[in-house]
Amino acid sequence: MLRYAKKIPVTELEPGMYVEALDRPWLETDYPLEGVHIKSRADIERLSRQVEYVYISAPPKPNRIPLPARPEPAGFSRRGLAPAAVYSRSPQSFSAELAQARLIREQARDFVRSIQADARAGHAVDEGDARELVVQMMASVSRNPDALVWFTNLKNRDEYTALHSMNVCMLSVALATTMGEPETEVEEMGVGALLHDIGKMKVPMDILHKPARLSTAEFEVIKQHPQYGVQLLEQGSQLSRDSLRIVLEHHERMNGRGYPGGLKGDEISYYAQIVAIADVYDAMTSDRVYQQSRSPGEVMKLMSRSQGDFNPALLDRFVHTLGAYPVGSLIELNTGEVGFVVPGDPGQKRPLMLVVLDHRKRRYFPQRVRDLNRFPNFRIVRTLANGAYGVDIDDYASAWSG
Repeated sequence: MLRYAKKIPVTELEPGMYVEALDRPWLETDYPLEGVHIKSRADIERLSRQVEYVYISAPPKPNRIPLPARPEPAGFSRRGLAPAAVYSRSPQSFSAELAQARLIREQARDFVRSIQADARAGHAVDEGDARELVVQMMASVSRNPDALVWFTNLKNRDEYTALHSMNVCMLSVALATTMGEPETEVEEMGVGALLHDIGKMKVPMDILHKPARLSTAEFEVIKQHPQYGVQLLEQGSQLSRDSLRIVLEHHERMNGRGYPGGLKGDEISYYAQIVAIADVYDAMTSDRVYQQSRSPGEVMKLMSRSQGDFNPALLDRFVHTLGAYPVGSLIELNTGEVGFVVPGDPGQKRPLMLVVLDHRKRRYFPQRVRDLNRFPNFRIVRTLANGAYGVDIDDYASAWSG
């Protein structure tokens, strides 16, 4: 089980506290082993000569932490779901939960935009409502695991950085929740996932949005964003060590080929391993300034064939959670018809399909839902990136969720 730690100035230490981590590697101090139990003022004085901040052990946070009263950040719109709706775990139909999931998504998007603007302006980043949003996501997944996943298919190249952070959080929460991970730990992971790319706000815009492949020197700048993120969050937030590790380690790879630390295997935080999978999946299924999106099915195949980049057990669970044809995937049949995968019976081998284009690629009015299990002659010939043939999932999400 992950430990929970609170960051405090070394001057606030008291006898009886246990220091779990420092603001620098232990090897840079005169402590031979990691971790120190503060027994006296002399221990505090010894530490204060070497570090400025420490991380002390703290108990797990409860599922619902009341947020302190403060002004809403600029750009944040609290569209407010009723508390009973936000936290209810009672099962909901897909169409009913879409309305809730849409509001959660819009709140998360506004929040990410706001903190990114703060970071870009050089202001301290206050993680504020991140935990509240993550709790709402967890409840949504418990009610119906498909609704939030549906919305991760909504892409916008001009808003890639904000939408990507939000999608990675939703996918990570969906995976960890359906795996039955402890709720307090899923919260910490979700907060880290929502903030995982905040360090990119310190990367020059001409590099971050360059409409071509980066040079080696430019990529070296990009590779610093995990450390930038931790620096920003340590200045103005009270994130746990576990959340900060996700920000720092989401580009590490199991085979040691990642960055910034070149960590291997279990050296990487368990929850950072989950976020790494969601991060790559969402990036590759999105249009970016230098790369067109790939279909979900193609991306899953590419990730499965990667040479040890990801935890294989977690990757298998991720593929199983989303399915061979994730909800919201755009697919084409051997008949030439095109449509979206919609939720059906999990025990069925083939998905339900909302058919939106006929064999001539003309729109169906009204659209029809087809159970491919009942039509064995209809075969899926390929998955398509959102936007193919002019079909955008956002148009249909709006109709379904009201």
